[in-house]
Amino acid sequence: MRVQSAVMVSRYRPLVAYSVLLAAVAALWLFAELREGAEFPPAWLFAACVATNLFVWRFGLPAPRVGLISLERLLHVGLLLVWSAPVAATICAVASLAWPLVSRGYSHGSWRTAVLRGIHNAGMTVVMMLAANMAYVALDGRHPLAGIGLVDVVPLATLALVMQLVNVVLMTLFFYFDGRTIGRIVTPLYALSDFIFVPAGVLAALLFNSGSVATFSLFLALMALFVLSFNGIGGALSVAATQRDSLARVSQTRRALRGARRVDDLGKRILAETHSLLRFDEFHLGLVEPERRILDIRIHERGQSLMPRHQRPLDAGLFGWVIEHRESILVQRWADVPAILQARAELAEYDNGALLIVPLKDENEIIGLLSVQHSKAGMYGDADLHLFEQLAGQVAASIADARAFEELADYQLRLEEKVVERTGELERANREKERLIAALGERSVTLERQAEEDPLTGIANRRRFASRLMDEMDVARTTGRPLTLAIADLDRFKIVNDRLGHAVGDEVLRHSATIMKQICRSTDLVARVGGEEFAIVLPATNHKDALTLCDTLRIAIEKYDWSQLSPHLRVTLSLGLAQWSEGIDSTALQELADQQLYEAKRAGRNRVA
Repeated sequence: MRVQSAVMVSRYRPLVAYSVLLAAVAALWLFAELREGAEFPPAWLFAACVATNLFVWRFGLPAPRVGLISLERLLHVGLLLVWSAPVAATICAVASLAWPLVSRGYSHGSWRTAVLRGIHNAGMTVVMMLAANMAYVALDGRHPLAGIGLVDVVPLATLALVMQLVNVVLMTLFFYFDGRTIGRIVTPLYALSDFIFVPAGVLAALLFNSGSVATFSLFLALMALFVLSFNGIGGALSVAATQRDSLARVSQTRRALRGARRVDDLGKRILAETHSLLRFDEFHLGLVEPERRILDIRIHERGQSLMPRHQRPLDAGLFGWVIEHRESILVQRWADVPAILQARAELAEYDNGALLIVPLKDENEIIGLLSVQHSKAGMYGDADLHLFEQLAGQVAASIADARAFEELADYQLRLEEKVVERTGELERANREKERLIAALGERSVTLERQAEEDPLTGIANRRRFASRLMDEMDVARTTGRPLTLAIADLDRFKIVNDRLGHAVGDEVLRHSATIMKQICRSTDLVARVGGEEFAIVLPATNHKDALTLCDTLRIAIEKYDWSQLSPHLRVTLSLGLAQWSEGIDSTALQELADQQLYEAKRAGRNRVA
């Protein structure tokens, strides 16, 4: 449940005020320039320029932790040297306003964030381009630029410098009012990287102004190829630089939590991860104990101080509401909370501030919850809730595993205390202790393996598949690399089990899994997700390449010497492929692959669809 105020409050007021003020100044300046007369290009050409901006933002080179694209300077400079400054600024402002509205990753899934960033970026673009043009004209820069010589060097360099200076100053103000650490975002790399693409913008203007359609078209084709190439290179180069970004930080949480065997140790790591993502005055990590009907508050921090562990009834307060209804709560301002929630809450506990509570789910079971509170209203929005839910999804499985290990460790501790008490039975107790310790070790290894491994085939299980698919979708969404999912099914496998027995059927599954592992790449994930059904996650692979790989796999299964298991045994494989695209979640992607698998079966089996 999202409880929100009618306007962005508290935390967002300075940022909204700054963005609206900037947009108003930009609009007045642009209107004044347009009143002096401006000749706009044809509508189709205007739309093409806007679309080119969006193309560059979609496939260009990301600036670390900012979400902007360095290649955009090519278009800014080029348009300023082709059309009048107000026309060029209008084109780029329209694109800047539209981009956050169409890019879920840039807006963190929040329409409020999208609108705010769109207003700010449009205003910043107008001020940046008009100021740069003013400096260019003051130095007698030629317009439109039809040729280039030494006299053009200083005006062009000044244009680029003023543009970048205004950009850095306005973005610094945006991050400052947003409460972010400016030194970690506005780095020298961010401040200087745009200059690399200024010459390309100058060249684009020269070619367009020359009137040679063929030459300009060839240049556009080459630049499109250049942009797409930089997209792949930039994705690789920016990995290290993006480690501290919020969403990137969430995607790394699993590694940060690995190895914790007790919930208290794990909870402290979760607390540290939450500190790196959100601002809060109070934090709770509670675990559900259904048999005792209590919520065990394992980690409670208030004002940077850890509070004692305690329990509360499972159905008490807002925590009980979240567990009962299995959904999150976002409170931006307590005055706007519905009466049904106010009746459940302990008012003194929340003190009219902001609140986030998200459930922890492990295989659709509510095992606990995470909560953060802030004394100021309006501290959290949709983007923060989305981020917190992502964190909860990452840590739930680790908590479930840690509880299992903790129960084993507690049992070992109780056994050791029993040995001390029964000194008269020391020798027998020591033998029992050694046996149990060995059993604990074996159980520990088994738990670690079973958490992500199919016991029959030794490959990944459904749980590992679901986790990896979500991770790869995040990578594909962030980097723009393709991602394809294959769902494979052994044809007529029931007949093998019925005629030859389950022992032979199990061997067929094992051999099939081995063949898939051998043929697939080390970056791929092969998982058994059902009886004779397998799933293959193919990162950085488009549909065409996936089709080739899967057909190789299908042929390998068909031509394998199955007679070693049973004479005249023949095994074939059908596969369905689906390539991920923006807006498709993991469930929909699996359904698309299943539909293609059905088409392969319907078309005669032993094929890829």
